[in-house]
Amino acid sequence: MAPLQNAGRCWYQAWNSWLALLPLTALLLLSGAVKPTACDVDPALDQLYRRFYTNREGYKYARPVANVSEPVIMYMNLSLVQLMNVDEKNQIISLNLWVYQEWHDPFFRWDPGEYGGISKIILPSDGLWTPDVVLYSNTGTNWDLSATSTRVKVNNKGLVVWKPPITYDSSCDINVEFFPFDTQDCKLKMGTWTYHGLHIDMRHVAQKVDDNGRNRRNFDNCESDIDYAIDLADYVESAEWDLMRVSATRNIVKYACCVEPYLDITFLVTFRRQPLFYGTNLIAPCIAISCLTSFVFLLPSDTQEKMTLSTFILLALTVFLLLVFDLTPTTSLVVPLITKYLLFTMILISLSLFVSTVVLNVRYSPPDIYRVPPWAKRLFLQVLPGPLMMDRPNVDDGDGCEAEDSSETARFQGVHDDEGGDSDSDAGSSGSCSSLSRRIHRYSQPGASRADRECLASILSALRGVRSIAKRIRDSESVANTEEEWKYIALILDRIFLYCFGLSSVVGMLGIFLQAPTLTDNKDPLRASKFLEYESNINFTRRCGVGYQATS
Repeated sequence: MAPLQNAGRCWYQAWNSWLALLPLTALLLLSGAVKPTACDVDPALDQLYRRFYTNREGYKYARPVANVSEPVIMYMNLSLVQLMNVDEKNQIISLNLWVYQEWHDPFFRWDPGEYGGISKIILPSDGLWTPDVVLYSNTGTNWDLSATSTRVKVNNKGLVVWKPPITYDSSCDINVEFFPFDTQDCKLKMGTWTYHGLHIDMRHVAQKVDDNGRNRRNFDNCESDIDYAIDLADYVESAEWDLMRVSATRNIVKYACCVEPYLDITFLVTFRRQPLFYGTNLIAPCIAISCLTSFVFLLPSDTQEKMTLSTFILLALTVFLLLVFDLTPTTSLVVPLITKYLLFTMILISLSLFVSTVVLNVRYSPPDIYRVPPWAKRLFLQVLPGPLMMDRPNVDDGDGCEAEDSSETARFQGVHDDEGGDSDSDAGSSGSCSSLSRRIHRYSQPGASRADRECLASILSALRGVRSIAKRIRDSESVANTEEEWKYIALILDRIFLYCFGLSSVVGMLGIFLQAPTLTDNKDPLRASKFLEYESNINFTRRCGVGYQATS
C-alpha cells in the first residue's frame, strides 16, 4: 500500500503545478496573436521631414547660400546663465552660457499651405549645416557647439535658430592689484574656426535693427561696439561677484597671410568682487593682529614679554601672508593690496622688535656707570610728560643737602685740622653739630685733660664712621634715583612709540586700502533681465572702412 500512496501523492503535486502554469501558458499564446498598432503620425509633417532628409546628405556640409559668392549672414548673442567659478590662481573663469545663433538656409523653405499649415519644425543640429563657432580663449574640453547634440528651430522661410547650452572655461587676465577690492574684465572672443568673413558674416543681434534699416545683404565692412550685448534673462546672480558690464565689439581682422578678412565678436564681461567674505575672514583678523602691536608698548618697560609678543604677532601675520599667496596668482607684475598691507604691518612689527630692544636697553642701563645727562632729564622728565598726558616725576637735584653737608664738613674739617686729626670727619644735622663742635673745641684746648683728649678721639672716630655710613646711603640713594630716572625715560619712550605706531598703522591702512577704486564705486550691478528690455537704451556705434578693403 505504501508504494501506491507515494505514487498518488506525486501525481497530485504534478497536477497542481500544471494548473499553476496554465494561465501563463495561455497568456503567451495570446500575446503571439496580438500585433502592436503603429503610432499615428501627421502625414504632412512626415512628408515634410522626408523632403528634407531624402537624398540631401550633402546639404549639411555646404554653406546655405544660393550664390557661392554671397556670405552667410549669421547673427549671434550670448545668454549668461551663471558665473560658476573664478580661478585666480590659474586665471580661468567658468561660465554657463547659451550661444544664440540664427541664419537663413534657403534649402529649408516650404509653403505651409502644402504641408497642413506647418510653419515651424524642430530638427537635429547634425541634420543640417551649422557654423563652427568656437571660443578662442577656451581652456577646457568643450570646443565644438555641435557636440552638444541639441536641436534647431526652422521656420518655413528658412530662418534657422540654434541656441545650444555650453560651459566654457575661458582664460582671463586676472588683475589682483586691488585684491580683494578688485574688478575683473574678461574677454570672450567668439568666431568661426574655419570660415573667413566673406563666407560667414558674423554680426551681433543688436545689428539687426541697423541692418533692416539699411537692407544689408552683402558683407558688412564695419566694426561695431555694443554697450549691452549679453542676454541676462536667465542669469543666476553670484554670491561672490557682481556683474557690472556686458559689452561686445565686432572686429574685422586682416592677417598678412590672407586676403580675406576674419571676423570675431569679442564680448567683455566685467565682474566686481563682493569684499564681505574677505573683509570678515582676512582683512579684519589682519587689522586685529596689527592692533596687538600697540599692546607691546603698553606692557611694562621692565618686562621681557614685549619681545615674545612681537615675535608671535610676526608669525601670525606670516600665516596670513601664506593664505593670500594661495589665493592670488603667481605674478611679478603687481603686488595685491592685501599683500601690501600685510607687508606694511610686518615692517611695523619688525620695527617694534627693534624699538623694544632699545627700550629694554634704556630700562636696564647700569645706573652706577651711565648717569642720565642733564638734557635728557629736562627733555624726558620735565618737557615730554605734559604733552604725552603723563604725570611728571618729583625731581630732587639734592642741592640743599649737598650745601648743608659742605658747610658742616668745612666746620668739622677746620676743627680737625687745628687738632691734627683725620680730614674725613663729618657731622649730621645743624643743631647737634653746633653743640658737638663746642665740646670738641673745648676738648681740643691746650689745657684739656687726658680724659678730654681720649673723649675727643672717640668722638672723631665716631664721626668718621657716621660720615662713611652717610656717604654709602647717599650713593645708594643716587643709584636708586638714577635707576628710577632710566625707568621713567623708558616709559616715556614706550608712550612715544605707542602714539607713533598707532598713527602709522591707521594712516598706512587708509593709504593702502583707499587706493581701491571699488570702495568709492556706487554703481549698481546688473540684474537678471531680458535683452529686449535694454534694446531701446543700447548705444550702437560703427567704424566703417577700418578693416577689409574690397578689391575690384
